[in-house]
Amino acid sequence: MKTLSSDEQKSVLDSAVQLFTHEDLDNISLDQLAKSSGVPAFDIIRHYTSRENILTAVLERELDLMAGAAHSPELRMPGETLKDELHVMGEVILQEYRLRLPLLGRLMAVAMQNPEAGALFYRTFILQGRKLFTEFLNGRAKLGELRQNLDIEAAAAIFLAALTGPLLLTELFGGKRVEHLDDARLLTELSDVFIEGVARR
Repeated sequence: MKTLSSDEQKSVLDSAVQLFTHEDLDNISLDQLAKSSGVPAFDIIRHYTSRENILTAVLERELDLMAGAAHSPELRMPGETLKDELHVMGEVILQEYRLRLPLLGRLMAVAMQNPEAGALFYRTFILQGRKLFTEFLNGRAKLGELRQNLDIEAAAAIFLAALTGPLLLTELFGGKRVEHLDDARLLTELSDVFIEGVARR
């Protein structure tokens, strides 16, 4: 059975993101996606088999793109500390989330109305994003920089929620009409608090 080429997959997923940032998921037809991507509808459905699989592929690709932009733990520069790495990683996460705010806003709206879509979003984007940050912290734990018996998964979840929560509230829920989100201050204070809780003394 013929599968889509990597270029065709990219075209389909790019088009799905563009359509989804302007329309509700339930309103996007296979014909729209085929016309927008230039890939025949039959080939799209044969490759992905369902709307849910297309959404999963979109979420996994967006997460991969975010992970590719993140600071690799193996690339620590001389004199750089865990706090420095957290600050850089936090900047990347905020930047990558901002690039995807229209898509994330739609996904959150769908998730609130459709528990199945919400579970899909949580499973593919939230849990996998947390896993990436958990891997980063595990690398630092192996160097002996984190306190013993630290629940690294819980620490990763707390850091990501504390970082992305204010951004989503400010950008998606009207907060920017009330106050400005000071990224530098948020990153500095969050890194300080996080290091205080996880670093080995």
